[in-house]
Amino acid sequence: MAEGKTWFVKDIRPDDQFVSVFLCQTKNNFTGKTGQPYLSLSLVDKTGAVDGKVWDNAAAQSERFNEGDYVKVKATATTFNSRLQLRVGAITAVPEDTVDPSDFFPTSQFDIDDMMAELRAIVDDLENADIKRLLVAFLDDPEFAQRFRLAPAARSIHHNFLGGLLEHTLSLAKLGVLLSGHYPQVDRSMLIAGVMLHDIGKTRELSYDRSAGYTDEGRLVGHITLGVEMLNAKIAELGDFPAELKMLITHMILSHHGVLEYGSPKRPKIVEAMVLSMMDDLDARVFSFQTILEQETQNTRWSSFQRIYDRFLYRWQGADDLTATEKAEPQGQAAVVPDHRPTEKPRSTEGFSNQIHLSNENSGQNQSKKTETANLDLPLGKGRR
Repeated sequence: MAEGKTWFVKDIRPDDQFVSVFLCQTKNNFTGKTGQPYLSLSLVDKTGAVDGKVWDNAAAQSERFNEGDYVKVKATATTFNSRLQLRVGAITAVPEDTVDPSDFFPTSQFDIDDMMAELRAIVDDLENADIKRLLVAFLDDPEFAQRFRLAPAARSIHHNFLGGLLEHTLSLAKLGVLLSGHYPQVDRSMLIAGVMLHDIGKTRELSYDRSAGYTDEGRLVGHITLGVEMLNAKIAELGDFPAELKMLITHMILSHHGVLEYGSPKRPKIVEAMVLSMMDDLDARVFSFQTILEQETQNTRWSSFQRIYDRFLYRWQGADDLTATEKAEPQGQAAVVPDHRPTEKPRSTEGFSNQIHLSNENSGQNQSKKTETANLDLPLGKGRR
């Protein structure tokens, strides 16, 4: 019997009670302060993700499903730290052949074919014939193109949905066209080469057949090294390719994380590599900011404390929005403010850490100790994908 998808994440509001099917993207077993076990879940469908907690009979309910299963959930929606959360009363796995997979995979809001065509047009307009030949060879490779069209750009944080890598790459390509027009010393062909190839290793690093995760070679090798391998293999197929050009494009891939502590084997040493690194960080941060504000500021202007940024985020939607708010507040009435200033950590800072570090250019051999969170594809704490 088919398990109909009756509730989607985007439609859930606090105090809603419902039964519906979700994809269990992550499942973690924890022990609470009272010593009782509980489950922490990430439940997803094509409209988004929501945190879920199983407090009652957690050990027994944990036996009924695994991470990556489609699960039927009986839940009540609540809020915690200004974010929607589900209190799960009952949960069990459902057979894969009883659900419609298209209900459960978040996908880019933009048409995949349109994005590919737009990226192809930018590539076709490049002046350097060798670079154009290389990039076209990737786009014309059916196996690569299929994975490139569907792969997410990350496991979480930014563009973590089907088509996310393509959307992120196209965004950077458009920025690259603008910046190379503004700065004549930036070679557009080289910059676009770095844009298109810097994350191609993610087509092999990430798995996304059921939910976003890591492949074995993704965990063991990583997308930077995989990307260089893919570049070398494609150039070998092409045959005659300038050695210096190959070296510089390789450098673009190796240095795009910007600094050593964020996983780059090399720091940018040509202007195009520096621009690529900064554009990559900018695009990821803008997407991350917007996602947080959309998810957390439906009824308030302030987000909860964001560990990855070590701050609260404020939603502002332009002068018209500000004017409307000022008119709505009676003169002389104090505005509602957070329990602490938004530039500060909460009074209790236990468990919080600042994942944003400034690199020390004078201490190349004294890099800060890498943590599990230092593997993201943006200098926010590279790894929470």
